[in-house]
Amino acid sequence: MAKKKSKKTSNAMFATACVLLAIIVVIIIFLVKKDQILSNYKQTGFFDRVFGSTPEFVEKHEDKKKDTIPLKNDDVVIQIQEDTTPAKKEPEPVNVEEPVNKVEEKTEKPVEQKTEKVQEKVEEKKNEKPPVVTATTDYQLCFIKVDSDGSIIRKIVKRTGAKTDSPLTTALNYIILGPNKTLSAEKDCMSFIPKGTKLLSARVTDGVAYLNFNDAFEFNEEGGEGSRFQMMQVVYTATAFSTVNSVQILIEGKKQEYLGSEGFWIGSPLSRSSF
Repeated sequence: MAKKKSKKTSNAMFATACVLLAIIVVIIIFLVKKDQILSNYKQTGFFDRVFGSTPEFVEKHEDKKKDTIPLKNDDVVIQIQEDTTPAKKEPEPVNVEEPVNKVEEKTEKPVEQKTEKVQEKVEEKKNEKPPVVTATTDYQLCFIKVDSDGSIIRKIVKRTGAKTDSPLTTALNYIILGPNKTLSAEKDCMSFIPKGTKLLSARVTDGVAYLNFNDAFEFNEEGGEGSRFQMMQVVYTATAFSTVNSVQILIEGKKQEYLGSEGFWIGSPLSRSSF
């Protein structure tokens, strides 16, 4: 009987030791995992469900692992806070093709316009007629000059001008306009043809040049001597052409016997020998 009691006692002691060991292990685990366990109690509401209320030490417990993250290389702890700032909208993607196309349009149009302008210029140059080279010829003109002794004499000069279909008319218009003082040969020359004189027509028949002037040709301010010099200029200029031997003067298409108030004879053709 004593042996049975001793076995029961030893078994009881062993069981008690096991229970104590288990309690110690639980306490150690609790101490090690205290934060995690209390956090789990707080999050799951274990005490509220089982006992109806949560102890104050559990309610006030804060999970340190949740609030802080230890850095690997430093002892500094960064506090994690929720970002309450509104999220920024990502910029919308830019359509690159559209501006590129616009640039191409802007660059292509001027190029096209330049090309068109160049083509137009080329066409214009093709259509342009080559410049006409005007043929020239020498005209013998009769002017009047004052000689070194004071006498008035005629002076025949050569002037190069455009070759025309009516060289007689051209030569007579030259002497009506007067000498060209820019030409050295005509610097000392003068003309006695009255101002306002116009050659209305000119024709040559059988060696006679019929020259029709307006009525301004009839009146010379220098009197009879002036009329003589003006007729000398006309006759010598006209007879410089091989087809003209003499000159018949007409005033406004009519033949007259005398020219001017002092009456210089013009009733018949005049030649160089008439002076």
